[in-house]
Amino acid sequence: MKRSLTQLVLLFACGLVAANAQEVVQVSAKTIQQHIDHQVFPVYPPIAKAAHIQGTIVFDLRIGTKGTIESMKVVSGPPMLQQAAIDCLKQWTFHTFEKDGVPAIATGKYSIIFVLGDQSNATIGHSPKSAVPAHSVTVRVLSEDAAQGPDTELNDKFNDADSACKKDILARQFTDATVSVCREAALLAEKLPTDSNYVARRSSFVYAATAYGDVGDFKSALPWAEKAVAVVELGHDGNSGSSAAYATKGSVEGYLGDFPAADRDLTTAEDFDRKALESAQQSQVENGNYYERDLAKNLQLHAKVLQAMGRQDEAQKKLDEAAKYN
Repeated sequence: MKRSLTQLVLLFACGLVAANAQEVVQVSAKTIQQHIDHQVFPVYPPIAKAAHIQGTIVFDLRIGTKGTIESMKVVSGPPMLQQAAIDCLKQWTFHTFEKDGVPAIATGKYSIIFVLGDQSNATIGHSPKSAVPAHSVTVRVLSEDAAQGPDTELNDKFNDADSACKKDILARQFTDATVSVCREAALLAEKLPTDSNYVARRSSFVYAATAYGDVGDFKSALPWAEKAVAVVELGHDGNSGSSAAYATKGSVEGYLGDFPAADRDLTTAEDFDRKALESAQQSQVENGNYYERDLAKNLQLHAKVLQAMGRQDEAQKKLDEAAKYN
């Protein structure tokens, strides 16, 4: 039986659609993990580290037959960490998924965990059931605040002490026990490889100085603040971390009555704060007001130092600038 031209066109179109139709399979995160061909780890956002933000970004992924991610949707997770996770996943490729021996599109959940001060290097692992959905395999991203190096036992001891110190400081536990654990972390930091761990060492020295200062022992605080600045001067730290080191040293010097040194170091801290704030504004990062608060705090402290030196006009200028950020 002869077919009309219209019938032939319709039949050809239907056949073409059928040929191009792709099977879609729902897969587990473990299966997604097993199919990874090329993987890039996320970069921990500096603003998130500064604000001590950590958490899990859960994605719904759709992976095409060519092994690239066709679409991704964030299901949950801290907003400050989401873009870093997205930028990372965009670079991943996968071996082709199949169904009955035929290339198929895969869909499923996958999670990336950002952890501050974790005990392990950035590795693939199963996360606690409370952190992400069941059967989810995650990428654990190590913060720069954590120790890294060949001595796993030293890394673990430092990370444990450092985490306990920061927990007490942030909870405003001004006790001898806090001083003890922060001193332990700082002493362990001195044993870490000096060709890396810059942030971990600087951070632990700042917290040790802070712990001593919180109990009024500024003479013991000063050497640790000086060590923090010495690490910063190696040139491997960010603006926010550099400000923390100089501001801590300047604060201790002010309490010890060394006002010229405090004036000098707080000026340096404010310069780093302004650079951090400018960078945050240019990048339009969330929680940019974190840098504003930090700058305002240092300006107010600096004003007290200038007042003690009899430089009232300069002190007022510092207070006026600080008022812009309050």
